[in-house]
Amino acid sequence: MKLNTDIRSEQGSALVDLIGFGVLLQIPILMFATAALQLQHQSFAIEAIARHALRAHVLWPDRTNTARVVSDIAKDFNIDLKTISWRLSCNPDPNCQRSGSTAKMEVSVGELVAYSVQVL
Repeated sequence: MKLNTDIRSEQGSALVDLIGFGVLLQIPILMFATAALQLQHQSFAIEAIARHALRAHVLWPDRTNTARVVSDIAKDFNIDLKTISWRLSCNPDPNCQRSGSTAKMEVSVGELVAYSVQVL
């Protein structure tokens, strides 16, 4: 094999192009895709937690039951309970037991926030 040192020559190696453009450019793309998928996973998780925990609280208005539902769903999605914060508010009845009351659940993980609202 003769080594060509002419810079203007269009002879090259497809293997070098494959490694240079194919592999090295795929690494940042895969890293971005992995981060985007993880963010989407957390978004689905907190939305499910907010929806199901509020439904559980409306059916059985007990905050310990609601906390158990939050922890069970977080475990299903492999999310650490220490990273989740949730808040339940009810208007005008603070116990969410009167017909016509509005119950609102807010769940957050980091900067992701999900809301669920239900009228009793």
